[in-house]
Amino acid sequence: MSLELRDAFDNLELLDSAGQVPAPLPVREMLQHTVTAQTLAIGTTLLAGELVTRIGTDPSQEQSRAVSQMATAVTHISAAAHHFAQTARTAASPAPRAGTAQADHRTGAMVIDHATARRELRRASESIDAAGRHLKEHHEIQRFLAAMRRPAPQPPPPPSRTCPGPSSKGL
Repeated sequence: MSLELRDAFDNLELLDSAGQVPAPLPVREMLQHTVTAQTLAIGTTLLAGELVTRIGTDPSQEQSRAVSQMATAVTHISAAAHHFAQTARTAASPAPRAGTAQADHRTGAMVIDHATARRELRRASESIDAAGRHLKEHHEIQRFLAAMRRPAPQPPPPPSRTCPGPSSKGL
């Protein structure tokens, strides 16, 4: 999921190759960015729910931190979907006359909302990565504790001292 979020961050762009907002405004593309973020939000939320189910009711400290990071990821991806939707709404709104302060404000609002959405995608990805690190640490702690609980290996018993029986040499 983290890689999907990072991929979306890298690929969902508003500005053209010259760094300008394209004209006409790409309303359909902005709506598709919203759909992508909403789909990622659903996946992230389901993943967080699955983690909670697997951990159960008595999580370790590291597991609790992982769940918290997943909830944070859900918050970030939901915010990304909201900001992409704001970008689409602005793109779809009636255009003010070119060259006016309103036109500049509209363009600036779109750029800021879209950049904020992409930032939230990146933050969601980072939160999922952090959750993974906490789970890895939990597993390492569990392995260490399991090794500590194992009884120390016992030295082999000394060879038994049995009396040699009669020898067949003398017969």
